[in-house]
Amino acid sequence: MLIVDLFCGAGGLHIGFKEAGYRIGLSVDNNENVKRTHLYNHPFVPFWNRDIREIDTNEIREVIDYESLDGIIGGPPCQGFSTIGRRVSSKPEVRNTYDPRNELVDEYIRLVRELQPKFFLMENVKGILTWDKGEFINNIIEKFKGCGYTVDYKLINMADYGVPQTRERVFILGNRLNQPVSFPASTHSDSPKDGLKPWVGCWDSIKDLVNHEEDPGFNHVPLKHTEKNIERYKLIPEGGRLPEDALPPELYRKNFGNTFKRLGRKKPALTMVPGNDAFPIHPILNRSLTVREAARIQTFPDNIIFKGNRRQQGHQVGNAVPPLFSKILARHIKENILKEKQLEFQFND
Repeated sequence: MLIVDLFCGAGGLHIGFKEAGYRIGLSVDNNENVKRTHLYNHPFVPFWNRDIREIDTNEIREVIDYESLDGIIGGPPCQGFSTIGRRVSSKPEVRNTYDPRNELVDEYIRLVRELQPKFFLMENVKGILTWDKGEFINNIIEKFKGCGYTVDYKLINMADYGVPQTRERVFILGNRLNQPVSFPASTHSDSPKDGLKPWVGCWDSIKDLVNHEEDPGFNHVPLKHTEKNIERYKLIPEGGRLPEDALPPELYRKNFGNTFKRLGRKKPALTMVPGNDAFPIHPILNRSLTVREAARIQTFPDNIIFKGNRRQQGHQVGNAVPPLFSKILARHIKENILKEKQLEFQFND
């Protein structure tokens, strides 16, 4: 089944869909480092390093078998309404708070409207649900419905599907096949019952990487922390955060964030967001996670190598949809919306 991956990033959606038997006809992003990552890992999948606002659908039709297009997937940039950053209004007339990056959501909708795939999947941050008191998400849904799609959305925690990380993201799913929209049932829970498995701890994903650092080709190089920060890290208990109210004067500073939280081995990791270029603190070592450790927690396979400097690699990992969940969702769409019998495929570029 043929799909187009918009705002593909490091390929979190792409990898899961491909492992579920889909064919990626085209990937698009507007980032030079993403381009390098894509061409290294997926050299036979066409990639455009372009602004989506400048793409005409006729160009896409020339690259893919348009009549066979099954789906469009992707996650437009979320900076404009991330709960981590400064939330801004969706109304262009409010110039001092307007973020033009949010226009990219409308561009995604435009390509869905013009290409008319059988289904679409759009991923975004939790903050989209409450932005403008819910006006923004309701507007998105109405626009998709106006394109001829049955649409619904759901806030999903990746930990509920076996990903060793608590990561909440919104998935908007639609189809023009008159099929009811549904999402895969959870397989894991923080309080397991009714046959669900317990959440997966993060330790099994990264424990074999201890004492094997300093491998730049494998994205496994620790940050060079200052001695002062290392002393702070020593005070953070496993699964806890820095005791800011009990620090000696020489270690005090303002504005400690998620980078001063330590992971617990038996629990899912915190959301992999590389704030200030650093992931959370390793469960047993006095340093932040490496890019490879974060990628493991994001369920990227080890053969995926991230290009760019360490900060650029970290942002590619942190912005991605975990491939493990992508595969689960891709299978669900195939069986419940496209009504295709599930066949297991493995592709190698």
